[in-house]
Amino acid sequence: MRRIILASAAVACGVVVAVFDPQEEARILLTTMTILAWLFVALYGFRSPWRTTEAGKTLMYTAVALGLIGLQLISVWWFGDYPFRAEVRSAVVSVLVLSLLHRLMVLWRFQHEEVRGDVT
Repeated sequence: MRRIILASAAVACGVVVAVFDPQEEARILLTTMTILAWLFVALYGFRSPWRTTEAGKTLMYTAVALGLIGLQLISVWWFGDYPFRAEVRSAVVSVLVLSLLHRLMVLWRFQHEEVRGDVT
């Protein structure tokens, strides 16, 4: 079932790219990305014990950061320019940078624990 859903989504993305002009294509795909990121945050946040592992935390942090970036991007389309937009964008991108750095540090630690045999 997952393969069918992913294949259908890939076809839908291809149709969006083929049919719409680049600006509308970006709006559709980025809005979809934002919705999926926040849906992941909601489902993972309420239905999974993500706080119990470092891997769970890094997944949540990255999903929240992607959702925030998406909201910042599409808010301009919905509401137009707004005060402190550049500062909000910088803050949101910084959140993504920090979440990806956290993810890299967690991966580094896990890989080095496996080499030493420290995995519990």
